[in-house]
Amino acid sequence: QRMETLAFDPHSGVTPTVDSYYHVMEAFAASGSSHKLCQASFLTQSIFDKLKHNTNLHPTAREYRLLMRTWCSSSSKDAAYKATGIWMAMKNSFESGVEEMEPTLDDGKMILEAWANAVNKQSARRSQNVLSAMQKLFTSKKSDVKPDLDCYRYVLIAMSQSKIPDVGDNIPSLFKSMDDDQIFPDTKSFDAALKTLKNCSIHPKATDPMHYSKMTESMLEQMEKMVDRSSVSIIKPSAVSYTHVIQALGVMNTKKAAVKADALLTKMEVEYAKGDELMKPTRDSYVGTIHAYANSDSPFSYRNANEVLQRMIIQYLGGNEISRPDVCSYHAVIKACAASANKNSPNGKEALLLAISTVKNMKKSDSFHPNSKSYLLLVQCCTKLLPVGGDREKALRSVFSSCCQGGLVDQKVLSAFQSAVTSETYYQEVVKNAPSYMGEKTLPESWTRNLGYRVRMQQSKGGMRSPVISVNGTVVASTAYNDYRMRRRWSKKNQKLLQGGRSS
Repeated sequence: QRMETLAFDPHSGVTPTVDSYYHVMEAFAASGSSHKLCQASFLTQSIFDKLKHNTNLHPTAREYRLLMRTWCSSSSKDAAYKATGIWMAMKNSFESGVEEMEPTLDDGKMILEAWANAVNKQSARRSQNVLSAMQKLFTSKKSDVKPDLDCYRYVLIAMSQSKIPDVGDNIPSLFKSMDDDQIFPDTKSFDAALKTLKNCSIHPKATDPMHYSKMTESMLEQMEKMVDRSSVSIIKPSAVSYTHVIQALGVMNTKKAAVKADALLTKMEVEYAKGDELMKPTRDSYVGTIHAYANSDSPFSYRNANEVLQRMIIQYLGGNEISRPDVCSYHAVIKACAASANKNSPNGKEALLLAISTVKNMKKSDSFHPNSKSYLLLVQCCTKLLPVGGDREKALRSVFSSCCQGGLVDQKVLSAFQSAVTSETYYQEVVKNAPSYMGEKTLPESWTRNLGYRVRMQQSKGGMRSPVISVNGTVVASTAYNDYRMRRRWSKKNQKLLQGGRSS
């Protein structure tokens, strides 16, 4: 800054040079510690902007690359976007005839890696655009820089983190491009592609989940065919690869797909038992297989689902920590019970008994216990697996009573129970002896004591208590809570108008 000030005096003999700006940029770039990387990139950018606005000087490739590196190592959420802008500026200058601005392969890799690490919904599209620009520069013979395996891998990783439902459509063209350029994908590239296709298959907005599921299967087959084919890159399917395919098979909704998923899981178990640590089955491997059986059209698939859960428990007890069962694992079996039978099938009661015993086993666990969803799933099982009548009413009352004893009755459980039983049963079980609170009949506090949150009450009544839910399923807000919420709003800067009067 002092040099720039002195430069206005023609007699001072002091004039900043490109080197002057570069050294300051370099100092700022080097000053970024783990918690100051974001600030360092903005300060480096400010010096670069000063250099660009200097009418007598122009930044060289050296300054562009320094700024690009600084942004790529920044923790700013816009870091990849900023770095890409610098790379594109270099590319445009090169295409207009400035030879020294030719982007190198390392420049392109740096940008693509930044997008692979970015938390940005446009990462997949942006990285593909950069790769496409690199390919065009090479094919037009303007540059000798040709994208390599690292470039494609970074793009595939960026795609695997995308939440766009049809991002997997570009996977085949990327692999064809690699094949045309005689680039052999490695394990990480295949795993990223499998994850992308799996994500597309299970995406709630997917237009054709079956298509992506089949693509995931085909990708694994291609991966297995390329094992030992390449001497350049190492390709070996792992538990990660198989788990992605297992999860994708779950959307096929057929017994054949469930059997395929189970076969992959069995292969993982066998290989891991032989000592292959890379094939160690995970929690997702087992839960994905259970879901595949739950979604199949087999009337007895709940038996298969429970058998997979038992294998999961044995695997964990045998020392495989990452296969540890959790609440979701047991819930998946209960869902399989509800999905694989109906009230008209002879195996409905058997499926219901398995669902009930699954919840009982959860109660015996030292690490987790049933929650509200556990009982909601049981209510749904009773409704689906038992015909209307006395047996169903009895089973539903028993499940609801157990839920009340556990203090886990929430709005969803209450609503499901009310829809499944007669009005007389609901009155006897819920309404008849319900206590009153603020003029409304509500559930006893003991029924909601373990929902995991508490609400503010009058100090004279104990300060805090379990949620207040009316017998109609609505939450009753206490006066103390409403007052507390309004005081919180008043304390906020932009909520002054809530206090009344005009704003100044």
